[in-house]
Amino acid sequence: MFGMAGSFDNVMKRLIGTYGEQFTQWLDPEAAFMQSLNIELKSQHIYADALLQVNKRKKPGIFHLEVQTEKDPEMGVRLLEYNVLASRQYEHIPVSSYVIYLRDVKDVPVPPYIRRFPDEEGEEIHRFYYTSIELAVIPAEVILQSGLMGLLPFVTLTKGGKKPKIVKTMIDRLAERKAFDLLMMAQVLGGLVFEEESEQEAFKRRFRMFQNVLQESWVYQEILEKGREEERQRQLQTLMSFLQTRFPEVMTLAEQQTKSIKEPEVLQTVITKMFTAQTVEDAKQILLDLNKQ
Repeated sequence: MFGMAGSFDNVMKRLIGTYGEQFTQWLDPEAAFMQSLNIELKSQHIYADALLQVNKRKKPGIFHLEVQTEKDPEMGVRLLEYNVLASRQYEHIPVSSYVIYLRDVKDVPVPPYIRRFPDEEGEEIHRFYYTSIELAVIPAEVILQSGLMGLLPFVTLTKGGKKPKIVKTMIDRLAERKAFDLLMMAQVLGGLVFEEESEQEAFKRRFRMFQNVLQESWVYQEILEKGREEERQRQLQTLMSFLQTRFPEVMTLAEQQTKSIKEPEVLQTVITKMFTAQTVEDAKQILLDLNKQ
């Protein structure tokens, strides 16, 4: 099972962006999906998880979605900030904000978000309404019966969604439609709820017959690339820490020579060679030799 840290975020952004029409229908059946918007809120260089342009009653609007795996006490003010920035960036059309909790995190902040001045007993200055969706309290059958294929990877996160029969139904439906990207997402998201080793093994077995095609999916490639980048960062940190202690004179050169290296294997080779360096000149030469590679 793939680790979720740092990887599910991009997967969720891609899922909602790809299946924006189905998420729109799920969130508000009266709204008509138009397009997925750029999620970068440029004025602050922050990113929402998803921004979907919709029409409702023939009027334009935006659905703003954030996906959470844990409770954030500041969820309300965070959504408010994103909401205002998104509206300002897109010609001040109205924005409706949603937060989707993938885990059963308990006691999540309840909308509306209210801010008072100067404290909790003072005058109300903000009242912000948003929608909080806790997958753990939604019956699995609701997702299965929705007819929205883009939501099927959520099934294991719902109430009763871990039952073998429910899991099999989800997998069968995605396999029948050859929706292997969604099937890979379902395997990744299942890692959030199948925590016992025996549960994990049983869950993974259900996907084994699809492993070859799943490894060709963009989800698998995205997670693989994310893992390589995290490994590269670890190797780079190890190298710099070693040089700072042993050969601080070559730190600037090391930063210049390694900034374009994408392969963690190359950095590991450099680290191994550095352990044998006796002098500053030896270390400098190892770094200069990177140009030849």
